[in-house]
Amino acid sequence: MSGGKRLRAAFLGPSGTYAEEAALMLFENSDVELVAHPSIQGTLHAIGAGRVECAVVPVENSVEGTVPATLDTFWLLPSLRVEQALILPVRHCLIGRGTLGEINTVYSHPQALAQCQGWLEEHLGKADRLPTASTVQALSHIGPGAAAIASERAADLHSLPVLARTINDHGDNCTRFWLVTGEHLALGRGVSTRTSIAFSLKQNCPGALLGVLAILSEQNINLAKIESRPTKKVIGEYLFFADLEGDAEQEPITSVLRRIGACVAELRLLGSYPVLQVPVAGSLDPPQARCS
Repeated sequence: MSGGKRLRAAFLGPSGTYAEEAALMLFENSDVELVAHPSIQGTLHAIGAGRVECAVVPVENSVEGTVPATLDTFWLLPSLRVEQALILPVRHCLIGRGTLGEINTVYSHPQALAQCQGWLEEHLGKADRLPTASTVQALSHIGPGAAAIASERAADLHSLPVLARTINDHGDNCTRFWLVTGEHLALGRGVSTRTSIAFSLKQNCPGALLGVLAILSEQNINLAKIESRPTKKVIGEYLFFADLEGDAEQEPITSVLRRIGACVAELRLLGSYPVLQVPVAGSLDPPQARCS
């Protein structure tokens, strides 16, 4: 940043979360102050309030899908922009003292519990599963008969023993994180290969969504993802979030966005950005750029 001011980046804390791990990778070799926040909403609102310049938040998991809080908060804060995405492999561990046979309660973030439900059924089928705000917060519940699901890095940071490693049901489990800034800060993170948008449809307009899809089809634009979220105002009224392959500042995406904007009630460009893929643990390769 200009004037020698140190960049501040918020992340879903506390220290030891996968979000912090993603932030450390995104800002490797950079002089950045990482600031933990207890919720995704608070992490993103910190940008709007001027307490930080950017934030790292989870947006999608390969097993459990989209993180609703991230998309919902983006719509509430139109000044936010996605600068970069990072896809981080997720390797959950069961952390606790004693033995598996002594565990009767497992704590973790709801997404982590869901991503390990097969393993839990097989090895701890009678244990209660209780949600926490983050995987790291779950560590505070560890005690006699109680274990937590978090990363091995979190266990190391808190000097806790690992009872079982890589307990997630899908070995290729990964989470996509967004590096988010305010509208007046550009970090220049590289060549953009993906564009994320959000839009609302005009009321009483049959076939409105089909019209948007037709524009993409006509221009041969690959729709990498589309999903709806309730507006939370009227039942049956939805917002749509979509990912397109391409750069919003290059054709044909530029003209496609112009056409979509003309046929919907509101169109927002969430960001056009590069995507980095972190290699699976054990690989010596650096993060690789993805084409989508």
